[in-house]
Amino acid sequence: MDLERYKQVISDAIKGEIEAKEFYTKVALRIKDTFLTELFEKFAREEAKHEKILTAILNKKKMDTSFFNFEKDFKVSETIEMPEVNDDMDLKSAIGIAMKNEELAMKKYTVLADNCDDPQLKKVFLDLASMERDHKFKMENSFVDVAYPEVW
Repeated sequence: MDLERYKQVISDAIKGEIEAKEFYTKVALRIKDTFLTELFEKFAREEAKHEKILTAILNKKKMDTSFFNFEKDFKVSETIEMPEVNDDMDLKSAIGIAMKNEELAMKKYTVLADNCDDPQLKKVFLDLASMERDHKFKMENSFVDVAYPEVW
């Protein structure tokens, strides 16, 4: 893999983080519940942090094919359908949306890695999938607390 291809992959990942940030910001402006508005604003800030991390990686001017290593996964998001965004959604749905979005991003990078012949580029895709798995794990942890209070 050459440096330009590497930069393009990281740039595309940054765009994904920006899109996620914009999505969460848009939802925060739409919903009525103050707590959920603040929650989606927090999600947007998290995506902004991810964007910043990836931008720092991009600006290194060298390839780094190992920057994330996170393997924990509750696999809770795989058990639910994507909740619908609406003005009156509840906390479970709000976290469910974020959790499913992270799952989709993780799967996107995993598929890219699976279909990649270049070992270095494959490693970059797997690292990006690992980053998204970490985000998903955090959302799943929150989701379990909210969706299944009977376990507590």
